[in-house]
This record gives sequence, structure tokens and C-alpha cells, in this order.
Amino acid sequence: MSNFRGIKSASWRLSKEQTFVGLIGPGDSTKTTLLTALERALHDRSGLAFYDTDFYGVDIDAPIRIRVAVDDLSDELIAMDAFGGFLCGIDDAGEWFHDPSDDTDRCVIVELVVEADLEPVWQAYRPPLDGDVEETVDQPPLIRARHRARMTAYRIDDRVDAHLRWSATSSLGKLTAKRGDTKATLTAANRAARDAAGAAVTDELKDLAHEVQAAVLEIGTAEFFDLKPGLDASLSNTRGNLALFEGDVPLMNFGLGTRRLTGAATQQLANQGSTTLLVDEVEHGLEPHRLVHLLGHLRTKGAFSQVFVTTHSPTALLHLEPADLMVVRSGTDGSTQIRSLGDPSSLRPLLKRCPEAFLSRRVVINEGKTEYGVVLRLLQEWDSGTIPAAVPSAALGVVALEGDGGTGSAKWAKEFLRVGYEVVLFIDSDDQAANDMVPEVERAGGAVVQWPGGVCIEAAVCSQLDTVGLTAYIRAALEVADDPEASSQSFSAHLSKYAVVDGTKPSGIDLLDLTTWATAGIDLGACRTAVATASKEKSWFKRVDKGQRLGTFILETESLHSGPVLDTIEALKAAIYTRTTGQAGATNDVGSAGTDPGPAAATAEQVMPPLDGPADG
Repeated sequence: MSNFRGIKSASWRLSKEQTFVGLIGPGDSTKTTLLTALERALHDRSGLAFYDTDFYGVDIDAPIRIRVAVDDLSDELIAMDAFGGFLCGIDDAGEWFHDPSDDTDRCVIVELVVEADLEPVWQAYRPPLDGDVEETVDQPPLIRARHRARMTAYRIDDRVDAHLRWSATSSLGKLTAKRGDTKATLTAANRAARDAAGAAVTDELKDLAHEVQAAVLEIGTAEFFDLKPGLDASLSNTRGNLALFEGDVPLMNFGLGTRRLTGAATQQLANQGSTTLLVDEVEHGLEPHRLVHLLGHLRTKGAFSQVFVTTHSPTALLHLEPADLMVVRSGTDGSTQIRSLGDPSSLRPLLKRCPEAFLSRRVVINEGKTEYGVVLRLLQEWDSGTIPAAVPSAALGVVALEGDGGTGSAKWAKEFLRVGYEVVLFIDSDDQAANDMVPEVERAGGAVVQWPGGVCIEAAVCSQLDTVGLTAYIRAALEVADDPEASSQSFSAHLSKYAVVDGTKPSGIDLLDLTTWATAGIDLGACRTAVATASKEKSWFKRVDKGQRLGTFILETESLHSGPVLDTIEALKAAIYTRTTGQAGATNDVGSAGTDPGPAAATAEQVMPPLDGPADG
């Protein structure tokens, strides 16, 4: 495909076994444009309007070209004189060949061409022989509407209402056409409807409505009890005023989700598994339970010849498999890449644990709950404009995740990088096994941000606090404790092990007020060690909401606005908000443009001051 809307170039091959495709990716990655291109290439009517804005960059001198290979051709279609010597070959991997062979299936490649005159032309295309340049054919065979009607692609969108009434082009009209004299049936039904409304509708249409009712139940739309044809007085006669009713209520008065699914059910009946179904935002208008049922139905072999859906729903991803999904990425040069997630066993647990990450462009993987909470709070601050970032993280397609410890999070980073996501890994530096994995993540194109000096986040923060700051740190932890009174006792009991001078516990110490420790002669380094160790071992901030409170503490504490903590936070911000010129990850055969390896690796280099640093903090 070339020069259509937001796509300057894209090439996409599907294996023969891929009958269900879920297109995922951040907003404006051209997922909907891909569906629209399929729909238009297989459009079964001549009257299709194009505009200057349909050309990439509004450059009308570069023609729109959309090519779609269609196999499993019926004998009737092959027997038609439309294609002549233009039958091509397609193998199980979806690769095209100039001629059919014993190792390939026969196919027709439909090419839709639109030039500056805005007149669409559908014609047959034939790929060149191996090593040859494109053939120049004076007049390729035209593929007319009657031919494309046998390769139809049906799209479910907000305009589905047309298929809930009887007309020459609706799926209900096509179903009626297969049952006999459609013109006479519709004419008789409309006349009867005008005379006596629904009571005089022909038996043929009543029977058909009952079939639709059964199909609607199977696809999971709703449980209808009295689906029947009726006169919808709100419709003009030219649009078809005989419509589906549930009792006395026209289906067009039902919710969007119900209407969309009923349209899909009628289309399935009309084409008996031979149609290609296109569903943009499959979750639109559906509750989670109906969405799950629909996806199960659409993935059933034989329901449709092929199904293409786009989705932004984590619920949808939870009920799909990696092999069902293809990631769409749009480069700044106009190239669109479509790549399969494949079916590695290592990827499935990630899809089920954090499906929202697969809908993003850039994944921020945090070591655990504490770091995840901190990052959520920082993103809120940076995106709000208080400490402004140039572009909100959401606009960059950023999703933050709670990771699986140091080594586990590093493994996740490698998995996401392998399938083309940009990755920022934010982990502690106190786990040598995790530190050893950092170079691998960076070589794969990931950005890694760590607290320098071999420390955890608690030690990093406490290393820059004086006794007043350490006391405020304890108060912040108590604010988010489930039981502040019991936690005060627990904190005190744990800290008491460290409140020692020359082997004895000084008198007059308030264990939760570190200024009293200093008065008793306990040096600042020991105070820092005590609070950092207690808070890590006893998980003071190890819950997402508690991590967010720690994030607020970092933002509000002046002594943390310089030195290694600030350097690390700034490195994290830079890695999250960096703008890339291409897409992360390895290239594949679906696009010709090069790719950027992702955000540059960012690691705070300054070493943390020792926990037993000078008493002045």
C-alpha cells in the first residue's frame, strides 16, 4: 500500500492459518487506516468518493495504491473472464508469486488506484517474476463491482444501522435475495406494511427475522424474544423503511453495541462464512462480558473467512493470545510496520499480567510496587504542568508497569524490546544479578535508570536527608499505613535495634523522632542506615498508593532537589519523555524504512553519598 491517508508505504503478509487478526498500537499508529484500505480495496459498489485529503500529505501527484491478495477463490469466480492470465500464486506464509504453482494457491491481487482525478479504479495486479522489475501493462483487467462482491469485506462501525433494515445493499436485503424473488418480496412487504404495518409482513421475512434472532443470540448481542420486520416511519422510502424490530421497538433504538453485533450477525448469515469482517475498536459499546463472548465467537474457525479488529481494550487482550495480535507502528517517514507478536511461551504471561502495556508505544518497567507508585506520582506532576514536560506522557504512548523485582523486570524489558516496544527500565542497583543484565537491555535499545552506588530506592532517598527529613519520611510512611497506631509501635520496635550508643540505648529518645537520636549522640549516618533499612525490610512503601506517597515526599523535600536523587529523577524523566525518530526494536519484512533503537540509555552516574556521611547532611 502507498500514499493512503497517514500511510506513505506499508507491506503486510499474513499466513494462511491467520484467520483472526487483532491490530494493536498507540493512537494514530494507522490501525484504522489499514482497515479502511482493506474495506475500500474490496468495496463491492462503484460509487466510492475520494478526496484530496485521502492522499498522503495531500500530495495528489503520488497515486494511492492499495493491493490485496484474495485466495480460496470459488470456481465461479475463477471461471469469470475478468482475470484472464492474471491469476497469481500465494504460499502458506502469504508471499505473492507471478504465477500459481504446485507449491502455491491461486489468488487474485486486487489493486485499487486513485490518481489526481479522484476516480477509483479497481484492476488486477501481478507481481514481477523473481528479480524482474514491475511489469508495465497497458490495460490490466478491471475488477468490477460484481467480481468484488464475491470477495466482500464488511465493516462494523457507527454506521451499522443500514444493515438493520431491508434495502438493496444491506445484509438483510442480500439475505432476502437468496431466498427467492427479492424485489417482489420487498415490494409486497412494503405495500403490506403501509397498509397494516407489521401484521401483514410476508412469512418469508418473518422466518428470516427468526434466523437473525438465533444468530444474534449466538454472537452474544442480546436475548431477543420477538424479533420481526416492521415499519419504521422515521426512515424515508429510498433508504428502506422496513426494519428489524424487537416487539414494538425498532433495533435502531437499541444501544450501539447491540446494533453493531446484530449487524455482524446478519452479515455472517448473508455470506455464510465467506466474508472478511472488519471491526474498528471491537470493544466500542460493549460491556466486558459481551466483548469476551464476541471475541470467542469471532475467533471460531468458519464464522468468517477472516476477521480483522482493532482494539484499545486491556480486557480484549486478556482474552486473546500473542499469536492473534499484530503491533502497528507508524514512522515519521510515513512508513507503517505491522509485525506479529508470534507465540513465544515467555510472552503470554506478560500479556495476561499487564495487557495495557501492549497497547502502548513506550513501556516504563518499574522494579516493584514502590517504584511503580513513585513513577505514577512523578508522571502526574510532570504531565500536569507544575514541573512541565514538553509533551504529556499519554501523547507519547507511555505506560508504566509494576515489575517483577530487579532480574524479573530486566527479563520483561528484553521481551518487550524483542517485539518492538520502546522500553525504560527503572530498577534499584543493590542486586548484582539485575545489574549484570543491564548491558543486555541497553544493547537491545532499552533505557536503564538506576540509583547509583549499589542501593535501593529507600537508601537513595534517606542518604540525602538530615534528621528532620528522616522524621518527615517516617511520618509520610505512617500517613499511608493501614493502622497508624499499630504501625507506630511496629516502626518503633524495629528502629530500636539501631538506637544504640556504645552498646547501650540512650534515655530520652523518641524512636520516631530522629532529632532526638542526634541529641543522644547517634551520628547521622547511623540514623540514615536505621530508617532506610527499617523501611525496606518492613515494606513501609511497598504498595502502589504508598509508593505514590513516597513520590510526593520526593517532590516536596528540598534536600532531594539536588545531588544524586535529582540526577536520577531527571535521567528518568528524560528517558520517559524523549522523542524518537523511528520505532524501537528489530526490523521485519513489513516495512522498508530503518528503525531507531529506542530511547538512549540513561543512567545516573553520580555516586550516592555514603549512608554514614557527614553529620551536617
